[in-house]
Amino acid sequence: MPIRMLDYQTRLAMIYRDRPTYSVVWYVGGVGARDEGQHERTDLERHTYLAWRYRVIRLWQLDGEALLALQRPALLALIGQTRLRDPKPILTQAVRQIIASTSGERQAQLLAEFLLLCTDKEISAMAEQIIRYDRYGIPESPLISKWREEGRIEGKEEGRIEGKEEGREEGQLQLLLRLLTQRYGPLSATLTAQVKALTSAQVLDLAAALFDFTSRDDLEAWLVQHG
Repeated sequence: MPIRMLDYQTRLAMIYRDRPTYSVVWYVGGVGARDEGQHERTDLERHTYLAWRYRVIRLWQLDGEALLALQRPALLALIGQTRLRDPKPILTQAVRQIIASTSGERQAQLLAEFLLLCTDKEISAMAEQIIRYDRYGIPESPLISKWREEGRIEGKEEGRIEGKEEGREEGQLQLLLRLLTQRYGPLSATLTAQVKALTSAQVLDLAAALFDFTSRDDLEAWLVQHG
């Protein structure tokens, strides 16, 4: 990450030469615990010839209310990674903001990311319930309408607990595949097979890693490393 941020900052400095820039890294899933956002390179005589810094935000240390207060729908997809002292009203407000501020494919993408990144099982189940049912004045989103058409929700509501858990994991996999297709276009059969071969934990890891990807090459490299 430090070298990648250096590359980003250099490019921004070349594009916006007369403007100050402010760089922030948002870490999810517990990674980046040792990154303090200050780095330097020294020569053979230990003189610093290059130094750079950026702000580090670790979502697991951030209260969900702080993310809500920013009123940025794109960031609300990350709220399941924050500290949720009273999850239900916070998740409900996050969904309301996403639905009120977005529409169509953009809305479906953010809701999918929102669900994928609620990695705690209880929080994930609560988030699904909030999105699925019109209990809080929230209109049904295109994403949920599509789930209903495919029978995914009905299938998950039938059967035993084991079947529900398998259905939830399958739903997460399908959401991830949809996100990848929206971002990179149709996936090759090889890439699709690699994604489908991931464990449920790796599916969530990849969903979180997507925020750091800049191209399809990053996706392919991640799958090779974790396959």
